[in-house]
Amino acid sequence: MAESAEDRYARWAWIHETAVMTGWNFDPLGSRVVADDPPWDFDLTCAKAMAQSMPCLDMGTGGGERLGELVKHVSTIGGFLNRGSSVFASEGWKPNLELATSALAEYGIEVCEYDSETGEPMPWPDDFFELVMNRHESYDPSELARVVMPDGRFLTQQVDGTEAGEFRRWFGGTPEAPDNRLEPCIDELEAHGFTISDADEWTGTMEFADVEAIIEYLAYVPWDVPGFNVADNLVALDRLAARRSPIEVAQKRFLIVAER
Repeated sequence: MAESAEDRYARWAWIHETAVMTGWNFDPLGSRVVADDPPWDFDLTCAKAMAQSMPCLDMGTGGGERLGELVKHVSTIGGFLNRGSSVFASEGWKPNLELATSALAEYGIEVCEYDSETGEPMPWPDDFFELVMNRHESYDPSELARVVMPDGRFLTQQVDGTEAGEFRRWFGGTPEAPDNRLEPCIDELEAHGFTISDADEWTGTMEFADVEAIIEYLAYVPWDVPGFNVADNLVALDRLAARRSPIEVAQKRFLIVAER
């Protein structure tokens, strides 16, 4: 018997309501989402900088997965594994805070609660870090200028706030952070005393195997379509379900290397 529209809609709603991310991990989507990579290797850039910089901070460390891999990589190139106490991490989401604290304990890395969007100061003194790394996390330029020591560096890879515009054409809404783009971010960092030594931007493609992969993804990344729910978007979802797969959207990234 063919599935009824009501059963299909109920399944879609269940997918969206039950999708929960742990750490910063899209593994539940598996091969149903295939994304291009930027031409630069941000993790390698961070690893090389970490090997030469102490103390350093990983902002928005998620569940600590990436930082743990960076620490292991740095140790293979003669880095600081025996100086783990000089590495710090921050995380603003409490479930991830607990995961990261547990995952990074073996390296002697302290994980502090911090979310730049609260407006609270970073929990470190002035001129404390030689290196701050930030992958897809918000930041406060004035706080960075305070905690990064003179001649220290800030490395960030950001998601352009206008990426995946297809989602908002299909489901409505506006970008949550439309000003999170390369040029405005460069201007803001320079206004706070940073010198930009490298910057780049890139547009690629993200492919979804079907509409259900999109529904699950939007549960993990709700800021792409603020307020999205299945019930209000059945017509658009039905159109996408009838399309030939895969379903493509644009992804956008930019890179900034800044020195104070």
